[in-house]
Amino acid sequence: MSLATLRKTWRRSVYRKGNLVYTADGNNLLSPVSNRVTVFDLVQNKSHTLPFAHRTNITQIALHPNDQLLLTVDEQGQAILSHLTRRIVLYHFTFRDTVSSLVFAPDGTHFAVSLGRKIEHIQWSSDSRFFLSASKDLTARIWSRDPEEGFTPTTLSGHRTAVHAAWFSADQETIYTVSSDGALFQWQFLASAESDEIDKDERWRINGRQYFFQDQARLTTAAFHGASNLLVTGFSNGIFMLHELPSFSEIHKLSVAASAIDTVTINSSGEWLAFGSSALGQLLVWEWQSESYILKQQGHFDNLNALTYSPSGDRIITCSDDGKVKVWDRASGFCIVTFTEHTSGVTACEFARRGNVLFTASLDGSVRAFDLIRYRCFRTFTAPKRLSFSSIAVDPAGEVVAAGSLDDFDIHIWSVQNGQLLDQLAGHEGPVSSLRFAPDGSSLISGSWDRTVRIWSVFARTQTSEPLQLQSDVLAIDVRPDSKQLAVSTLDGQLTFWSISEGTQQAGLDARRDVSGGRKITDRRTAANVAGTKSFNTIDYSTDGML
Repeated sequence: MSLATLRKTWRRSVYRKGNLVYTADGNNLLSPVSNRVTVFDLVQNKSHTLPFAHRTNITQIALHPNDQLLLTVDEQGQAILSHLTRRIVLYHFTFRDTVSSLVFAPDGTHFAVSLGRKIEHIQWSSDSRFFLSASKDLTARIWSRDPEEGFTPTTLSGHRTAVHAAWFSADQETIYTVSSDGALFQWQFLASAESDEIDKDERWRINGRQYFFQDQARLTTAAFHGASNLLVTGFSNGIFMLHELPSFSEIHKLSVAASAIDTVTINSSGEWLAFGSSALGQLLVWEWQSESYILKQQGHFDNLNALTYSPSGDRIITCSDDGKVKVWDRASGFCIVTFTEHTSGVTACEFARRGNVLFTASLDGSVRAFDLIRYRCFRTFTAPKRLSFSSIAVDPAGEVVAAGSLDDFDIHIWSVQNGQLLDQLAGHEGPVSSLRFAPDGSSLISGSWDRTVRIWSVFARTQTSEPLQLQSDVLAIDVRPDSKQLAVSTLDGQLTFWSISEGTQQAGLDARRDVSGGRKITDRRTAANVAGTKSFNTIDYSTDGML
């Protein structure tokens, strides 16, 4: 998997958009993550991503009652029917329009789908004979799946804003509808003796109105658990409320997100509430009876700049423009800890070869060292003047750390032990874009936009260096594990290989045809004529140095 693919995957690692679905036993939660689906095992504390992918973001998912068939639909209406247990695709088809709601009937023989943007929600009755639709036209409607004698579709009107959702009670004698302005209506069915003389649309009458009062906030999502009569509502200010119906008695009110809650669902037992917030990439599972989190995860909500594995390979570190550094468990896929000490975008990260110490560089003008045993920042390195650091390197012994900036042409070197600035290496005539220590610790290599690479003997008495001249701006460098060869990627798409000891070029490769990708449907130019896809921003040697 390429670094670019890893970056996209980890940026959207928990929730992107769409609805959440529990398995029948309530122990697993399915979440749409961009164009894929991730399954979170809430009991074993593990997760895995299904191997198939859509072309665009998934907007709706539905799971068959027997937990075998999974139906997913993307933004373009493309649908994939897959086998969840075997993790294989069974069938592709298209709805040719935006799908706003998708749900299987309880008996598993049918599924209902709404096309277009008018219908917001579909809900089946427990016997699978009827289903409800909630619409932006201020109404909810009752439909029969199969033709039934004496039944005609019924319209429930009375809301002043769009009806967000509608549900049957467990005995199907009551219907609850909720609108985006926070109005909850309770509809009661009139017995046949009472309804013989009235219009069919009046057989369901409002016998109760309740209102959610949130300051300047609108209702964004709601879910109802018929067996326990629990109603969960989420609002644009990140607050959720839990009520018991029909009494409308408030059980809980809690702020679980810093932005709007986009979706909520309840597991089969009614114990776990799952919330998704797309603005911050949050996914939460709350056990309301014990008032504790079962799962609390949040991905990066801005561009990912750097990604690295820990020396042991069981941790993955990601850094983003949101100023956060996240530590992920490779096996479970869960975020273990988030460091928020940086106040601006984090641009680079690197592990010390010995110990559990992570170094990060940031646009906030600091380089920080984090202890991944105690999960704390134990050292902060700064320059005499405010700089936006964009590259970082740590010597193999973990004694010094170097950083380069796009604002200044010097390389700054600090002592890890006391945090003191040891030296500033001057020589480049352009911003320093990439730094690497040789694995044997003998030298520091720097690449710059001045079209040169310099090899520095940091621990020698003299630190001057002769530049290796390139034909274009240097974007990335890497040193072979045996410390004898240097690889350089430049803006013109060239990969060149140099002898570190002799300072001579050994080989070269024109990678422009390899790096240029395909053509998107919206692109006006072919990939061959797009200059922006002509170079590599990241290069790495294999462990054995053969690749």
